Amino acid sequence: MTVQTYDLVYPMLALFCWTFLIMLRNVQVRVRAVLKGELTNEYFELFRGPEPPEEVLKTGNNLRNLSEFPPLFYVAALAIMVTARTDAVFIALAWSYVALRIGHSMVHLTFNKVPVRFFLFILSNAVLLVIWIRLGVLV
Repeated sequence: MTVQTYDLVYPMLALFCWTFLIMLRNVQVRVRAVLKGELTNEYFELFRGPEPPEEVLKTGNNLRNLSEFPPLFYVAALAIMVTARTDAVFIALAWSYVALRIGHSMVHLTFNKVPVRFFLFILSNAVLLVIWIRLGVLV
C-alpha cells in the first residue's frame, strides 16, 4: 500500500464524524429531558438547577471529553501532513487513536465503568504522545 501525504485526513474525518454524532446525541437527550419535564430550558442558561438525568450528564461529559485532547490529535495530524512525514506508522497510530477514543465514548455512554474508561483514556493519550514524540523526532 502506498501512503499518500493526506491519508491522515481519513482518521481525522472519522473522529470528527464521531464527535458530530455525539453532539447530535447530546442534543437528543437534552431535548428529550426537557420534553419529559426532567429539565427546563432555564437549566441550560447557566447549567444550574436540579440535577439533570444521568443520560444528559454522560453525553454532555463525553462531548466535552471529545473537545479536550482530540484537538491535539488534529493539530499533530495536520503537522505531519504539512511536513510531508505521513507514513504507515503514523497512519496506524492515528487509526489506533481514533479507535481508542470511540471505545472510550462507547464505554462512557453505555455501561460506564471508570476503570475501563480510564484505561482507554490513558491508552489513547499514550498513543497521542507517541505521535507527537515521533513527529518531533522526524522533523
